[in-house]
Amino acid sequence: MFKIFGIGGAGCNFVAGTKLPSVAIGSTAADLERCQRAEKLVISSEQFVNFALTDPSMLSKNIIPQQIRDKFEECEISILIAGLGGITGSHGMRFLSTVAKILGKNALCISSLPFSVESETRRNAALEAMKDIEGRTELLICFENDKLKDLVPRMPIDKAFKIMNSIMERPILDLSRVMTNADIPVMRQVAGNSGSFRLGVGLGRGTYRDRNAIREAFESPWFDFDLKSSPSAFAIISSHPVDEKEVEDVVGEIHNWLPNSKLMIGSYEDPSLGDRLRISLLIGKPKL
Repeated sequence: MFKIFGIGGAGCNFVAGTKLPSVAIGSTAADLERCQRAEKLVISSEQFVNFALTDPSMLSKNIIPQQIRDKFEECEISILIAGLGGITGSHGMRFLSTVAKILGKNALCISSLPFSVESETRRNAALEAMKDIEGRTELLICFENDKLKDLVPRMPIDKAFKIMNSIMERPILDLSRVMTNADIPVMRQVAGNSGSFRLGVGLGRGTYRDRNAIREAFESPWFDFDLKSSPSAFAIISSHPVDEKEVEDVVGEIHNWLPNSKLMIGSYEDPSLGDRLRISLLIGKPKL
C-alpha cells in the first residue's frame, strides 16, 4: 500500500538504506547507482523545473510522462522524501506531490531543511518550497538539519545522516501500521489548520514507562516552538501487547501537553519492543 519515492541526493540516500518498497529518482543515472534494491527513474533537472513551475491546475494525467505514472500505479499512499533547497529535491517534491493528487494517490511528504551555515539562497529556496508543498500534500513532515547537532553533537556528519535517515523512517513505519486510505480524510481534517509537522519519539520501560516515554517524546529537538499553539497532532502508541488502559492514560496526558490541538490516535503491537512502550508524536506548527 505504501511506496517511498526518494528524490534527489537526500531522498536517494534514504532509499539506499531502507528495505521498504521504494523508487529512487534523480537527474542522472549515476545519482541512482547506490540504490540497489529500489526501482529507478531518471528525470532531468529541466523537466522537474518546468513541471514544478507549471500551475497545478494546468496539469492533467495525459501530460504526465508514462514512466512517472507507472511508478505510482501499484501504491495507494506515496511517501515522498527529499532534502529541500536544491533543484531536484525542491522542484521534484513539488511536482510529484501534484502528480500523486492527479493520479488519485494520497501523498505524504518528508523533507530535511538545510543547515544554517549553508547559503542564504539555498535556505530561502527550501522555505519557499516548504510553503508551496504544504498546499499540495496531505501531510508534510520537516526535519531541520541543525537539530542533528543537538541529537548527536560529536558524531561525524556521515554517521549523523544515517541516524537522521532512521529517524525519518520512524513515521513511515508507524503510519504504515495504523493508517489506511479510509483514514486519509480524517487525517486531512485534523491536519488542516497546521503547516508542516515535527516529530518526537519517546521510549519508556518499567513501572512509569508511559510517563518516561511521553517526556522523552516531548523533549524532541524539533519541538522548538510553542506547543500550546499547535492546532493539530498525531500520536502513535506501540507496545507488546497493547494495553488499552495505558493508551487511554497516554492520550489524556498528551491532551494536557497540547490543550489546543485536534488529536488523532493510533496504536499497534510491536513484539520487537519487548517490555518497552514507544510513543511517536507528529505535532503541527501553525500556518504562517
